[in-house]
Amino acid sequence: MSKGELKETIDALSLSTSEQLTEEDIKKVWDQILPNLGDFIDIGDTSEETIENHKVVNVILNYQNSGVRVSFTYNKDKEIEGLWIKYEPYKVEIISNDKFEEFEISFGDHKQPVEGILTLPKNIHNPPVAILVPGSGNHNADETIGINRPFRDLAYGLASHGVAVIRYHESVSQYDKPEFTIQDDCLNDASMAIKYAQNCGKVDTDGIYVIGHSLGAMMAAKIAADNEEVDGIVSLAGSPRRLEDIIVDQNEILLKATETVTEEMYKVQMNQINMQVEKIKGLKESSGEIILGYPDSFWYSLNQIDVADIVKNLNIPIFIAQGSKDFQIYADIDYLAWQDLLKDRDNVVFRLYDNLNHLFMTSNGKW
Repeated sequence: MSKGELKETIDALSLSTSEQLTEEDIKKVWDQILPNLGDFIDIGDTSEETIENHKVVNVILNYQNSGVRVSFTYNKDKEIEGLWIKYEPYKVEIISNDKFEEFEISFGDHKQPVEGILTLPKNIHNPPVAILVPGSGNHNADETIGINRPFRDLAYGLASHGVAVIRYHESVSQYDKPEFTIQDDCLNDASMAIKYAQNCGKVDTDGIYVIGHSLGAMMAAKIAADNEEVDGIVSLAGSPRRLEDIIVDQNEILLKATETVTEEMYKVQMNQINMQVEKIKGLKESSGEIILGYPDSFWYSLNQIDVADIVKNLNIPIFIAQGSKDFQIYADIDYLAWQDLLKDRDNVVFRLYDNLNHLFMTSNGKW
């Protein structure tokens, strides 16, 4: 497979699986994953486990820029009944060069500390510091998404220009919290990082800035409101709208762009999504239910936060950035919503970057 030769894999599929999964299907997925991985290095770790009378074999392929995990599910006849392919991010690196140096740090509860990285520019005494707050999902300190590491890139870039950076592995990803809240997923980690910046003795305590991406950008104003030490915020692909409303738009646009989705399928799926959204808006308490991929405890806690109202009352500098080709947060909806909400405010700067996607990378037209 590492050489793009898929026939042997196809020949090993069970009859029922081969009727659903063609060589063309596998090649399509494989060809989406391989670009930008760099050169193939070797086969890394392998492991196996038994799940309901099936053997699952996991193989890591190491490439120059990222690992790839291929999981084969075998039946009792040693035929492949399942095949999963996904990125396997490498461990976050700690580096030092002529412009900056990095240190592993931890902060917060000593029993369950948040692990992170402090990137310090060299030859600058007490530099200002940016705290990077990731989007939704379980992110590491680099906010690794596929082969991309946007927070690592930001840390290296800012530190090369004299700004210290704190980035961290989300505690939700480090500790099992099945019924988590927005506090667990975002706000608490950011607040503890701010406290660390105040007390570490290595940065300017009068120059603490929060840079949020996606959901982190949506929560940046709340973080600043809760922590008066914050001297300014940056919103990267954020929105003042409610998250569930954004999810409705995301699904609607995706379904309309999918050629195999009929009008009837579109209506059925959107009806199901809208029913889930109404349930979110009407939550009175948490009951352990999963709604739109999140526990209702998360949605209930998020319902208590009015981003638009909070950001209107901030007097610190605010920088709002958006990519014109973002397919998750929209320039013609969310960016305009920010502008309408904060028009005539002299503490706000807006910047729309042409042809950049959700990760502020050049769009290829698909993402």
